[in-house]
Amino acid sequence: MQHIKEHPVMKEIIKDSFGGVIYNVANRDKYDTKELLEEWEKLTPAEKESADGIVKGAINFISGN
Repeated sequence: MQHIKEHPVMKEIIKDSFGGVIYNVANRDKYDTKELLEEWEKLTPAEKESADGIVKGAINFISGN
């Protein structure tokens, strides 16, 4: 989980979320999230469930959920 939290794209998404940029769905395409989502998919269901709300929110945003 730590490698996901420290991933440069995750850091950029979280930084943008505090500026309100993330809430504009049109901005979703500005992030290269392939590697980040691949790392997320490697996690077990328990690891995903235990992720904090900020990480889950960012993953939901970039995956379109």
